[in-house]
Amino acid sequence: MKRKFHVRLSCIVCVTLLLLFAFLPMERSKTDASDWMASLADDRCVTTLAIPGTHDSGALYSIADVAGKCQSLSIEEQLRAGVRFFDIRLQLRGDRLAVVHSFVDQMTDFADVLASMAAFLQAHPTEFLLVSIKEDASPTDPAGTFADAVEAMLRLYPDVLNEAQTLPEIVSDARGRMHIIARYADAAIGVPAYHGWQDNTAFTLGELYVQDHYALDDINEKLSDIEAAFRFATDDTDRLTLNYTSGYLTYGFPPTYAASAAKTVLPWLEVYLSDKNIIGVIICDFMTSALCEQIWRCNFQ
Repeated sequence: MKRKFHVRLSCIVCVTLLLLFAFLPMERSKTDASDWMASLADDRCVTTLAIPGTHDSGALYSIADVAGKCQSLSIEEQLRAGVRFFDIRLQLRGDRLAVVHSFVDQMTDFADVLASMAAFLQAHPTEFLLVSIKEDASPTDPAGTFADAVEAMLRLYPDVLNEAQTLPEIVSDARGRMHIIARYADAAIGVPAYHGWQDNTAFTLGELYVQDHYALDDINEKLSDIEAAFRFATDDTDRLTLNYTSGYLTYGFPPTYAASAAKTVLPWLEVYLSDKNIIGVIICDFMTSALCEQIWRCNFQ
């Protein structure tokens, strides 16, 4: 009887996951938008841009397709598609920084991510990247502190790194560099965003406004949150708005699966952006090149 029960449960899980994925555009990156920022005016304020971003940018793998996966495009594919904000989650293992999503290993290292970003910026100097870095899991046998490990690696790329603890004001000052948002303790590089970062809500933090309501009782709440952040970005251009469209439905099955919200949010965003001009960093799960293009084209309407 137990064997039959487990077989039936496995079938239910598989069918549920297939239905979730059926609603998501699981494409490979087709559009090359490697130089879309070249058309921006040099004196344009960074806080008035519409910038495509990805949540858990390196999370391409999951455990049994249940938890962990947030993207279908690799970092390189995201760069070519036009993504310019990256949410990188790390764990310090000895002297190695592994890309993770909580407890799920993402089969790559921070060193690989940085190498890809640096090579991209060197090949496309009109572009710039906003890179949020978070310690997403407790260290194992650390050889030093998380901050020291991250910043030692960042300083391997001085030609493309902005070490300042503030964001550049205008596009010309931003081009060709990575600008760090430091969501870790004792940061010496980048905008400090560790102390004061609030969980599962919307808040202001220095030069940032963040909407990151992710544990959702009702998907319509999330759509309202996203719209409210669009309005805030327009009304307060002194701050950079980070508008996380990602989340999960607390009542769904599996409850921690990113696709449970993305299957509704992504089509809604595509319709919403078809007749509206928005600004801010729009941060998505399962970003596609088509949605990415919709976002960055808002800068030229």
